[in-house]
Amino acid sequence: METRKVQVTGKSTYIVTLPKRWAVDSGLVAGSLVRVSYQDDGSIAIIPPAYEPDPPAKRLELEDKSMDAIMRDIIGAYVMGYQSIEMQADHIPKEVKREIKRTCHNLIGVEVVEETDTRIVIQDLLATGEFTIGTGLKRISSLVVLMLDGVINYLRTEDCEYLREVISRDDDVDRMYLLISKQFIDRLNPGRASKMENLSLIESFYYRLAAGNLERIGDHAVKISDTFSHTGMPDAALRIRESVKVSQNLVSSSIESLRKSDASLANEVLAGNDMAKERLLKSMAATTATPSSEIVFDSLSRTGDYATNIAELAIDLSQL
Repeated sequence: METRKVQVTGKSTYIVTLPKRWAVDSGLVAGSLVRVSYQDDGSIAIIPPAYEPDPPAKRLELEDKSMDAIMRDIIGAYVMGYQSIEMQADHIPKEVKREIKRTCHNLIGVEVVEETDTRIVIQDLLATGEFTIGTGLKRISSLVVLMLDGVINYLRTEDCEYLREVISRDDDVDRMYLLISKQFIDRLNPGRASKMENLSLIESFYYRLAAGNLERIGDHAVKISDTFSHTGMPDAALRIRESVKVSQNLVSSSIESLRKSDASLANEVLAGNDMAKERLLKSMAATTATPSSEIVFDSLSRTGDYATNIAELAIDLSQL
């Protein structure tokens, strides 16, 4: 690391010289304009004019690739912030085109803008400034709480429509999680970060981790719903319903503790999960063991663990 001496000209102008090698490599000449970006830790980033905040189009070859590999490439390019993804092959089968469009449907803001027999171009049409990580966390947490609410309502009414709603919401949770991941990558880039984003880089990182835990909680809500859709109303419906309510409260409290950096509430979540596990063990002992009941109780236990993961993130943030 180099050090530079601060000079003062006039009464209020502070000057620091730039390293010559960096200036030459960046193409700076007399009269060049650079951008100055303030960082969360009090430092500044100097961005040369040649710097491109948006990466160029991502080009993907489709030849000899499975559909799963193509889908993963598209999602990876989307999360890494490419505004345009160009895919080409000697011939693109209709079924591959359909799967690409289905993948785009699961990515917020992405549309197919060009399609031929040999080339497909998809574009990210969502402006970075229209969405923040904080907004995304609020949305994904609301979706997950609604999914758990759907499980509770099924156990109260035996209406299978609630189970179908839970399963259908999983796509929305996945889409929101990928968008949060994409926005976090943008947050790492001072030239692309949303001006509306009021989270520090550290807070953004912890919110991204929390979103990952919420996505997994949504998966377990789907797992429980899928189990009930095949087995019907369980004999221990009342006990399971109470356990789901406890899990739902743990999730809601963990998110609140994170958003407020409330260590006291976070510790309540940790203690509450310990008690919830004890109740789950008692419920399992009082319930006839079946493969389906084991799946449900395991998913509820894991849901509590993910909630405590979020609470532990809140305790970390409370130290800032």
